Amino acid sequence: MVMMKLLQGTLLALMLGLAATAGAEGVQKLGFIDTGRVYQESRQAQAIQQTLDKEFAARQSQLQQLQTEGLRLKEALEGGKVAESEREAQAQKLIAMDREYRLKSAQLAEDYNLRRNEEFASLQQNANRVIVDLARKEGYDLILQDAIFVNKQFDITDVVIKALNAK
Repeated sequence: MVMMKLLQGTLLALMLGLAATAGAEGVQKLGFIDTGRVYQESRQAQAIQQTLDKEFAARQSQLQQLQTEGLRLKEALEGGKVAESEREAQAQKLIAMDREYRLKSAQLAEDYNLRRNEEFASLQQNANRVIVDLARKEGYDLILQDAIFVNKQFDITDVVIKALNAK
């Protein structure tokens, strides 16, 4: 992760240096896109989120039920509501439920992230096409994504979201 940030920073500095050098030769048209906003605000992103929510709702519900059941058992054990003769068996049951919950939770997170990445790869391809079309149509020389700081005059995120929603 640190290496990725360092690489992004170096690439951004290089691009800005090139843009500044090229800017001395002529006016450059620069743009910036906040991909996070594109991934949250575009219709396609919202449709993806709804699809994923529906797809994983049953598993999420089962996980929630398991958690609730485990919490009830834990409260019963801690509150002394379990007979001494059953205490050991119920404690073992709680340990098994906790183990099952952790395993199912990890599996759900992994499956969800895989599906999300698959779906958002399609969105990214569409967004990239829209950005390239926009760059060609509007005469942009450089369009950046995910910078640390950008002057609002260069932010074309709204234009990209609007064009993406029109598709």
